[in-house]
Amino acid sequence: MEVLVVVAIIGLLAGLLMTSLQAAQGKARRIHCTSNLRQMGIAAQVYVSDNQAYPLATAGDGLGNWQRALRTTINEEVLYCPQWIRATPEYLEYFPTNEFIFTHYGYNSLGAERVNPPAVNPGLGGNVIRAGPGVWNYVAARESWVAVPSQMVAFGDGPTFIRPPLVSNNLTPADPLYLIFPFVALPQNYDGVGNSHNGGSNMVFCDGHVLYGKQAWWFANTEESKRLWNHDNQSHPEFQ
Repeated sequence: MEVLVVVAIIGLLAGLLMTSLQAAQGKARRIHCTSNLRQMGIAAQVYVSDNQAYPLATAGDGLGNWQRALRTTINEEVLYCPQWIRATPEYLEYFPTNEFIFTHYGYNSLGAERVNPPAVNPGLGGNVIRAGPGVWNYVAARESWVAVPSQMVAFGDGPTFIRPPLVSNNLTPADPLYLIFPFVALPQNYDGVGNSHNGGSNMVFCDGHVLYGKQAWWFANTEESKRLWNHDNQSHPEFQ
């Protein structure tokens, strides 16, 4: 009888220890993620200082241009969250061996725009202007457009993978366009913000500071949440 009691106590202690270890590992990954995003924030500030504009989300090839711009300053591994998640079916269509992945951070390209797209893109990804039949110009978002850099989301945790064109047999997981946005995109049910850090995500703002929030808070249809995604610092319910 005493042996059974001892075994039960050991099992209980092992369970408590495992829970503590998992919590510690999760906290360490979240701290690592915060560090990555701070480095991305610095790299973005360097880019903006040099160009007086934010990187284009994409530059006409359907692939991610913003990460190419930042990779001139930081190493590619900084652009990936250290928290593992299961790859989406869309991702596996392109990279079938990557069942579990480190998610690539996303760019606030479109702001809090969901319907009724405005004349000027409220996010950081720039505008596409038709210049003629089959001719499009890509115009970057100017630094001066961001009214309050400390209240404008730039990059952050998000699982959304934008299907890339099959332009090359050498397509790698670093190439596609990765975005973040404050809603679930239908009909694909793409989450615009992740929840891998205890139900929430880290975001870095245009001034370089990092903020953690639960997924539900980033998605909240409130003045406080929505204005953080638009460069004029307005919530714009007409875009929702």
